[in-house]
Amino acid sequence: MTTTPDATPKTDAGSAPVLALPAPVRRRVLALTEAGVPLTRGFARLVHALRESGHEVVPLALPRTEPPAESVPTLTELKRGISSFAKDLVRGLRGNPDQVAEPWIVSQLRAVEGEVDAVLATDPEAARAAFGYVDRVFPKAIRVGCDTDYHLDPEWKAVELDALVVAHPALGTDVPRVREGRARTFIGGPVTAGAETAEKHLGESLPQVTISFARLDPGDVDPLLFQLSLAKPERFSLLFLPSQRPGVDELVRARAGTYGLRGKRPKSDAEIEAWIRGSSLLVGFPSPAEAAAAVAARVPILYVAAESRLGEGDRFLVQRGALLSEVPITIAVHVEGLLPGGTYRARAEEGLSSLEPSGTAGAVQAVLAAIKSGRPEPTAVAGEVVQAARGDDELEDIGGEVGATGGAGATADLPLAIRRAYLKEIILQQHAIERNLSRARAGLDTWQKRVRLARTAAQDALADKAVPRVEGLIKIIDQLEREEREIKGLRERFASPGPLSAADRAAAARFMSPGTAASIDRGEAPDSAFTQLELEDALAVLKRKLEGR
Repeated sequence: MTTTPDATPKTDAGSAPVLALPAPVRRRVLALTEAGVPLTRGFARLVHALRESGHEVVPLALPRTEPPAESVPTLTELKRGISSFAKDLVRGLRGNPDQVAEPWIVSQLRAVEGEVDAVLATDPEAARAAFGYVDRVFPKAIRVGCDTDYHLDPEWKAVELDALVVAHPALGTDVPRVREGRARTFIGGPVTAGAETAEKHLGESLPQVTISFARLDPGDVDPLLFQLSLAKPERFSLLFLPSQRPGVDELVRARAGTYGLRGKRPKSDAEIEAWIRGSSLLVGFPSPAEAAAAVAARVPILYVAAESRLGEGDRFLVQRGALLSEVPITIAVHVEGLLPGGTYRARAEEGLSSLEPSGTAGAVQAVLAAIKSGRPEPTAVAGEVVQAARGDDELEDIGGEVGATGGAGATADLPLAIRRAYLKEIILQQHAIERNLSRARAGLDTWQKRVRLARTAAQDALADKAVPRVEGLIKIIDQLEREEREIKGLRERFASPGPLSAADRAAAARFMSPGTAASIDRGEAPDSAFTQLELEDALAVLKRKLEGR
């Protein structure tokens, strides 16, 4: 929704009336964020765009709980405290000593000096904490919620707001205050980098398929990679987006090559939107911001998730052209159909074009329109293409042959949590090998004894039948002993503080499982598991000493 400045006619002597436009009104907006949490890109872009439009934006970071009283007061707080003391003293002299102290959130709002035209929030939690108290401090301010990524957060339903900025008219209609006519919706967004951001792709002539694991579970990784391997991967290049979960990212890195998939992954998420803009297709379970970037760039989306896991925004996009693969077996067919020239491509592009995103500029115009409209009455109802070389430092190799991107001497940076998770799996695997080796040696002793008994009894035919079993067990024991030596060396390298080689990481990759990835992402401390493993290890060492080995 846009606004048109009021115009008044102006006449000069001896000439026809001339239309004179008044100077644009400069608005003052208080923008709320949550203290201690990094600013989202959407919030930063919206604030920057408002300032570029000539308006003043005052950010205010609100803590989730009352700030500690022992903090050193600022000069403004001292002035406000003296003023409050004077008012309390007057109330006491007038016979009202039991005046209830104002909530701490009001004190936080009063820290902003001067009047504001609007209080803006992109986070419903911050809005719910503060919007109910705005009247006490800024009675004329409009309370504006801004959620423009096609995934309207249900928390907005509990917020006392006057205006809600959304990316499409179909969103926000079920918010109670909007439905009851106590709040208006304004259309603008999504708040993305937009066409002014250069596209980035892998520099190949093949279409780029970008994979998002943002909301996929570790157990979904293998089925998705397997289906991608069936979708004729030689016809497209693969870009894996970082999921912000180290366990899932490590699982993807460890498993992609086993399905014959080779691709890249950005080492930083700073330019994820640029990579999405350079894609032909976005596959997986993208975050709301990733999906919004795809819509703004007209990139078709293939959701890989059960229908029950979709949010309202996901269903909104599926109804407007995005495809849904509820079962893994359909992923390969849908990927092929959504690539350029595929049978589903035209329908997906038509659905995307119907959304008509207005970008960050549209979101700014919607905020300004909300301010101009005031509080509702109770009864009111394309950018430059940048090629990225294969050897670009900002990309990580995913899949391919072991050692394809670095020799055995190349070091591999590994976060401590992932290193310890690998070490746990290595110790468990070592114990399994030792158990198998013990059983194989016991079996060898048994069959060697049987051969000797048969020879002693002059039953050579029976002994000859037992010899292949002995030879087979000897080969198995040799193989298990080699594996035992290798895994012991691998364990020592992972347990030591020294650097790991790329070959070490590749050797350990086969032990990464969905369960291990999930434990990493849940931040589970493996100390108790290690304690149990260390006890078992000590008992195994003691047993070997008693047996004389």
